[in-house]
Amino acid sequence: MDYPIWQLTTLGGGFWIALIATLHVYVAHFAVGGGLFLVLTERAAYKSGNPHLLKYARKHSRFFLLLTMAFGGVSGVAIWLTVALLAPQATVTLIHQFVFGWAAEWVCFLGEIVALIIYYYTWDSMERRDHMIVGWLYFLFGWLSLFLINGIIGFMLTPGQWLETRSFWDGFFNPSFWPSLVFRTFFSAVCAGLFGFVTATRIEDEKTRLSTVRTCSAWTVLGVLAVFLSGWWYVAAMPPEQHEMIVLKSIRVLNFMQYFWIFGIATLVGGLLLAVKTPRRMSFVLALVVLAVGQGLFGSFEFIREAGRKPYLIWDTVYSSSIVKAQVPVLNQNGVLASAKWAPPEVRNGITEDNVKTAGAFLFQLECSACHSIHGPMNEITKRTAQYDVGGMDAFLTGMGKLNRYMPPFIGTPEERMALARYIAEDLNGHAPVVPGAAPERAETAPAPFDTETSEYTLVAWCSRGMGFFSQNDKWTLLPPMNVIRAQLVRRDPSPERVADDVTIGYAIESDQEDPNLTGELAYKDDAGRFEAKVAIPPYSKEGYNPLPIVTLTAKDADGNVLATAKLAAPTSDQMGCRNCHSGDWDRDGSGIATATVENILATHDRMNSTRLAQTQGVVECTQCHDDPIQGAEGNADKPNLSAAIHGVHAIYMEGREAEGSCLKCHPNSTLRGQHEAVGFVCTDCHGMIEDLAISLLKAEVDRGVPGAGRILARLTPRTMTNKEAINPRQPWLNEPDCLTCHVDFSPPETDSAFNTWTEGPDQLFAARRDDMDAMHCGACHGSPHAIYPATARDNIMPLQYMDQAQPLGANGNCTVCHREAMDYPAHHPGMGLE
Repeated sequence: MDYPIWQLTTLGGGFWIALIATLHVYVAHFAVGGGLFLVLTERAAYKSGNPHLLKYARKHSRFFLLLTMAFGGVSGVAIWLTVALLAPQATVTLIHQFVFGWAAEWVCFLGEIVALIIYYYTWDSMERRDHMIVGWLYFLFGWLSLFLINGIIGFMLTPGQWLETRSFWDGFFNPSFWPSLVFRTFFSAVCAGLFGFVTATRIEDEKTRLSTVRTCSAWTVLGVLAVFLSGWWYVAAMPPEQHEMIVLKSIRVLNFMQYFWIFGIATLVGGLLLAVKTPRRMSFVLALVVLAVGQGLFGSFEFIREAGRKPYLIWDTVYSSSIVKAQVPVLNQNGVLASAKWAPPEVRNGITEDNVKTAGAFLFQLECSACHSIHGPMNEITKRTAQYDVGGMDAFLTGMGKLNRYMPPFIGTPEERMALARYIAEDLNGHAPVVPGAAPERAETAPAPFDTETSEYTLVAWCSRGMGFFSQNDKWTLLPPMNVIRAQLVRRDPSPERVADDVTIGYAIESDQEDPNLTGELAYKDDAGRFEAKVAIPPYSKEGYNPLPIVTLTAKDADGNVLATAKLAAPTSDQMGCRNCHSGDWDRDGSGIATATVENILATHDRMNSTRLAQTQGVVECTQCHDDPIQGAEGNADKPNLSAAIHGVHAIYMEGREAEGSCLKCHPNSTLRGQHEAVGFVCTDCHGMIEDLAISLLKAEVDRGVPGAGRILARLTPRTMTNKEAINPRQPWLNEPDCLTCHVDFSPPETDSAFNTWTEGPDQLFAARRDDMDAMHCGACHGSPHAIYPATARDNIMPLQYMDQAQPLGANGNCTVCHREAMDYPAHHPGMGLE
């Protein structure tokens, strides 16, 4: 925030630090282990009287001088230059906190330089004993330099008590200091053996060459085994959060962990092969290969260690974006553009349509470029965000760093977040605004016949769900295309009677396709007093997408005589908005989930939960792991139910949004079609804001002891309640908003929110509840949930059949739908509007 930004694109994302640091640190470890290797080789040459070995030690010291002092010194300066430019805040913190530690390290480094120069130039002029003392001094200074730098570098990963005390010694002797020091000491020995191979294979005398190569092999093989053991100690000694990040939470760490073992085993094998007598030329080539493999071993470990402190440069202190954690609350309130000293002048006073792209580009450089390049080799941003449109990108930035802690959270105002989302989605990825899928206009359907004077029966029907939304293809099933048609048959009379015996009710779903599943019979449920059938209603016909197919119901007596017919709109839609954030397009006709979208969803699930669903052969059924009452799936007590898991995770990314920006980003726009929509109600008026809805579902899962539910719940902050304790837990599909919360005693509503008062069980759901007489279901007169009469023209087909008006059956004095005589009292419930 206080420093200029080194604006890099293709070679950004920490490329220069990764390149220079891995090479420099590899050589720096060689400088430590090689110092010991040199002096021990010289001692062995004197002791054995082998002139060839002494000559080798002398030549090796020249190679050693050029590599460790010349290249090591220059690359060390390059590291300081790059970290100062790319991570100035963390660099300043390290210098201020460890100024005397750095001073001591530089003294040791000066001692290394002086000792190495004297050692190299005095082979012929200094006594053997004195020359070896200089060699031992060089090794001592090198190891002390490692000792000092290890404390400072380890502090960045595991600051320990320093976070509270700000003490130099607490930061230096941090929790990972000793295991890291042991690990790096052993790795220094490995480096000495690896670099020793390269020079040892050039020895002219075959006997000396073979013995020296075998000595290097012992250094390498034993060193790698010690590295494995000390590396395990290193990881095990880390505090819980860093340990969890390395072992469990990062898919990138998992990949580099595999590389670490692959390169480690390859180094062992290479070291053993070099110990075998081989031609000199072949040995030299193999030595170079093993040296490169050793670089892979060290590089993979460094990536593992670096990943352990994500999303920080200095754990819990400075984010990888160089923003100090303590400043975040102020920056979120005031905005980073107003606080960044080097922000473009035109964006300091606010974001407008004229400067939004400038603001977005600067925010990318400030908050993203430290880790992500643009069309470059390091964490290429367009590859990772190509799936998102602007809304999806904004949602991802909202949840960034909250569930997956590998990345820091977005820091700034919602307006700044949207500016960055637009820059990434529109400028970098070229996304145009998403056009929601829309159903084509459908021709009106004539109601079934009914005559108030002559018709003997009334057949009423509704669906258990106001919109049977689903999402599935040949690789994945979230929800199948399922709804439940319910019906009641009434014999019209001054005292009407429900009819159940010796009658059948058949259904035929409108379609121009031949499918035996589109016809069938409803079964009578004696305990519920209704007929019903679970049906699969695909929203397609040869004509195209049709989310409101008409179902024709026919009631017959035992002799097959038709008693009554009725028509019902059976809603079904697979316009689920998964594609908004998970890549792909509509499967067809502005609807359906494409394979590309499913593959992205499964890969995302794998990345966040360490699963392997993307590799599954056949169809992935979500209910194999997650309970779901609507699908009759239960028994998975070790994972949150499907609704709690989906809403819980997505609420983290959708927080702070109204229904349009949260519920309807996923659910079909046609979900709510009835009277409530007409008067301005939206999803959140009954179900609560996305965060509150998720909290209610997750609390029920926590109450039944489901692992993982509490972790998601902890990431959520309620919107309409003062705290989470005030939100009542609920089970999906079983505990829903209660109509009588607003319509107290069936009167006009006194409140505009039904959230947090749930029905007690399935019998109390609107689609299953019966009137005060325990005779007729609410849905029989009012229609399907979410499509309460009056609704759309197709939804209104049943009240138009019986009353020629789009109102609840019996409204406005139309009791003759069932009663042959007008009624003067509200028999079913108060407030029926009989006048």
